[in-house]
Amino acid sequence: MRWPVEVVLDLLSSDMTKDEILEDHPELEKEDLIACLNYAKLLLSGKSIQELA
Repeated sequence: MRWPVEVVLDLLSSDMTKDEILEDHPELEKEDLIACLNYAKLLLSGKSIQELA
């Protein structure tokens, strides 16, 4: 199952802990949360994915 980054970021910015998010949504993994945060960081940095490759 694919989750939009925006939805995962909304969960992370809520009062829920990462453990609570993972418990409530077993289809997500810790690595998914980290990937969403890294993607948001990349967007804010102004760099493109191609620059990192």
